[in-house]
Amino acid sequence: MGDLRKRLSQLKTRGEKAIIPYIVAGFPDLETSLELALELQKRGATAIEIGIPFSDPMVDGPVIQTAHTVALKRGVTPLSILKAIKEKEPEWEVPLIIMTYFNPVFRMGERHFARMAKETGISGVIIPDLPPEEAEEWLKASKEYLIDTVFLVAPNTPEERIKKIASSTTGFIYYLSLKGVTGSKIKDLEKVRERIREIKRITPLPVYVGFGIREGWEVEALLEEADGIIVGSSLLKTLMEEGPSQMLELFSELKRAT
Repeated sequence: MGDLRKRLSQLKTRGEKAIIPYIVAGFPDLETSLELALELQKRGATAIEIGIPFSDPMVDGPVIQTAHTVALKRGVTPLSILKAIKEKEPEWEVPLIIMTYFNPVFRMGERHFARMAKETGISGVIIPDLPPEEAEEWLKASKEYLIDTVFLVAPNTPEERIKKIASSTTGFIYYLSLKGVTGSKIKDLEKVRERIREIKRITPLPVYVGFGIREGWEVEALLEEADGIIVGSSLLKTLMEEGPSQMLELFSELKRAT
């Protein structure tokens, strides 16, 4: 168990609910993105999920795809992102989670990536295109460096596969509230809540829900069952359209709903 899981387990023991905002490193630029992450921390984020930009973000919708494109055009790389995070190490007070597609990890080497993440102060990693069946080398490396791995469960994932995912997860279960990509709208909250209940009957792991969360009343409804929520597209959309202060205010509104 790494630092992320320990922190979230303590939270669950106290009966508190979590909120994890997602930002794209390098959007609108690298320095601003990390300053926003620090401000989100001050406003009560349980942890910060930091996306490493990728040219083909397959699970992400138009908003996050745009953020990835802008960041890549500005020249950010996994190494420059990790270096920038490391430079702010004294300021981080909550666990940091890297969200990356597998290609950068594979190119760098699983063990090397895990070591660099640990040296940077990263507590958890989400690799959405790496299924547990193909994650042996990554899981070995992440265990060596005490990096918690988060796997995803989709609405149509069968029970036996959920058990497999749970057996490989060392962080939390990331439940996708809908089929499709990030930024889509949740159509049936009750179905999502029922699905969370089913997953919690299968595993004692914390269950966090993400995709499509936009408003405080949705947060309140989902947290009646889930241990925490993850919110990204709605924050980034607000950042793009209205600016940093409005994005931070939206986060504060969602935080109050927890």
